[in-house]
Amino acid sequence: MAVQKEEVVISGVGGVFPECDTMEELKNLLFNKTNGVTIDSRRWKPNELGAIAGTGKLKNVNKFDATFFSAHPKLAEVMDPMTRIFIERSIEAVFDAGLSPGDLRGTNTAVFSGSAISETEMFTLDSSKTAAFSMLGRSRTMQANRVSYILNLIGPSFTMDGGWICGSNALEKAKQMIENGFISSAIVGVTNLALRPEIQFQFQGLNRLNQSFQTKSFSSDADGYNRSEACIVMYLQKASEAKRSYGTLLSVRSVQFGDHEGHITEHNGNHFKSLLLDSYKQANIDPASVEYIEAYGSGIKSEDAMELNIMEEVFCTKRRNIPLKVGSVKSNIGHCEVSGLFMSIIKAIIILESGYIPPNINYSEPNKSVAALKNGKIQVITEKTLFKGDIIGVNSFGFLNAFSHVILKKNSKVKEIFKNIDSNDYIPRLILASGRNEENARATVKKIKYHGNDPEYLALTNDVFTGNINAHFFRTFSIFPNIDESRIDEVWNVNMKKRKIWFIFSGMGSQWQGMGTDLMKIPVFDDAINKCDIILKPKGVDIKNILTSQNPKLFDNILNSFVGIAAVQIGLVEVLRALDITPDGIIGHSVGELGCAYADGCFTAEEMILAAYARGQATLETDVIPGMMAAIGLGYDQIKDKLPHDIDVACRNSATSCTISGPVESINEFVSKLKSEGVFAKSVNVAGIAFHSRYIQSAGPTLLKYLKDVCSTIKLIILISFQLCLYIFFIDDQSTKEKVV
Repeated sequence: MAVQKEEVVISGVGGVFPECDTMEELKNLLFNKTNGVTIDSRRWKPNELGAIAGTGKLKNVNKFDATFFSAHPKLAEVMDPMTRIFIERSIEAVFDAGLSPGDLRGTNTAVFSGSAISETEMFTLDSSKTAAFSMLGRSRTMQANRVSYILNLIGPSFTMDGGWICGSNALEKAKQMIENGFISSAIVGVTNLALRPEIQFQFQGLNRLNQSFQTKSFSSDADGYNRSEACIVMYLQKASEAKRSYGTLLSVRSVQFGDHEGHITEHNGNHFKSLLLDSYKQANIDPASVEYIEAYGSGIKSEDAMELNIMEEVFCTKRRNIPLKVGSVKSNIGHCEVSGLFMSIIKAIIILESGYIPPNINYSEPNKSVAALKNGKIQVITEKTLFKGDIIGVNSFGFLNAFSHVILKKNSKVKEIFKNIDSNDYIPRLILASGRNEENARATVKKIKYHGNDPEYLALTNDVFTGNINAHFFRTFSIFPNIDESRIDEVWNVNMKKRKIWFIFSGMGSQWQGMGTDLMKIPVFDDAINKCDIILKPKGVDIKNILTSQNPKLFDNILNSFVGIAAVQIGLVEVLRALDITPDGIIGHSVGELGCAYADGCFTAEEMILAAYARGQATLETDVIPGMMAAIGLGYDQIKDKLPHDIDVACRNSATSCTISGPVESINEFVSKLKSEGVFAKSVNVAGIAFHSRYIQSAGPTLLKYLKDVCSTIKLIILISFQLCLYIFFIDDQSTKEKVV
């Protein structure tokens, strides 16, 4: 029995297109019916050497961050622009897949690039540029090899020169190798540039280019195409390992036929037909069920007619009950040649993601040699059209009687979108970002916020920016939506050294009404509170009410304060653990010491919450004087000689701060006196108990009795500070020792 191969998906895309730096810009260009082909002098002057200047151009082919990509400045200067752009888009595709470049370090990831004509290789022979840098920079194999070097990959790495379908060759190879377990993932890309008039003039000699700047795919007045530039890189993974999916590659097939008697550049329709039939048979798909085909549509009338007539034979069978919708991105941006197939796949992705087919432009009336355009069996899409299917087929022709066809399946997962981010049910999202400079970091945050209602996108970008990215010297963060309008997103210049993380667990006084209401919207936190609730309910304690109630007198009961603080600390530790945040150190004060015990594994959640309950219960059962505590803006050395005899220093917070504890009247009088002297002094609500003072010492034995029951199975030393009593007790299965310090 054949083994079921796991699906391979496109999980990341990096690309630059004619007049578009992003897929979003390309999407707008397509739906706005904008022509991406321009006539200007950015590459060469009009009619220079007799070359037509109408081409689709990238906005930038000269800028390159050599430091970030580990390239010597002299190497970057002579590097083939196609290599520079391919490197940039490869890293973009990795980011787009929700990965940091460091995540791929040492992995069995392949890099395959497709290339045909390099317009700069000739300069390698220039005697003024024959240094080793020129050889390394202009060799086309370096397109793939340098990406493998930058990312420290150990998978296969090579550049394919297979004409205009070399991208299909690379894509097919990558898909097969992932399916069969030879590699874990693949970076696959193609680059095409039209930089020099000499090459343009050669194509004119083959009578394939038009004299205008309009590629008229499928139209009766089609007169050739315009050459265009593009670099597109895709990151491929197994579906089970991908964080996102632009679509599943159900089939990628490419064939080259040399067995025909015509001119080498002619295309044989029978070969194309056999490729289509074999592709859909292999994918177990009825061609009649396919709603839309992104066709080759070169704008050469004879090629357009052959392609559409064969498509009618394959797709427009008796089983079809609606017209076959077709389009070609070449009408919008020209022919990207080597990058042409990937350009068509990008358009297919836009259709699958948006649910609409962008319109063809430059289409006046049907090609007269295609009956299916006249009788309605095939419909060229000229307006924005709803797409209802989940399969798109993509055609591509090679320059020399070669053909390829890709079948792309829509990601079936229903996209979750936050519809009302202003509602109380929405949890504000933390946005992380880093960049090479301050401007770059801010631009990244702005882009992420643009997609703020997409929780999957936010999670994806956080995966990228959580860790360090080499040579990203600036970091920032933001909150979405912005809950504080006055807050400005600051950007920090940071080094690559990892800073230490400390967990600080607060004590009495940190409780407040409703402190768990918003936190319980976080599933991990809510699960932790549910566990605490199960433990405390038999004791008559409703921890959910304690954490969400707005009753101002709730914390007058000291037991509520103890278990409330403990429950929140348990929940927060669980959230941090879920984020894989491990502390380098832990500090706890007072009841916060229980949080320390839980964070480092000394206590289970049950033991911690019961220890907090025991502390509260012991306090309630002990007859103590009415007490009070106060925060003072003086250090211990400054205040010790000023203290009345019945007040103790409970906490030495810092050199300029301490907390005092004692009888209510004495504390109130002393606080008033300090205020009159201009010293900061503020009373703390401690439910009438003078914690961390001589007045609570009598509660020690009761607390110890309860804790022995709570911790009866723990074999360790537990340090518990309780006011001025410090109990150290050793607990194991056989003996119990205790000592009062």
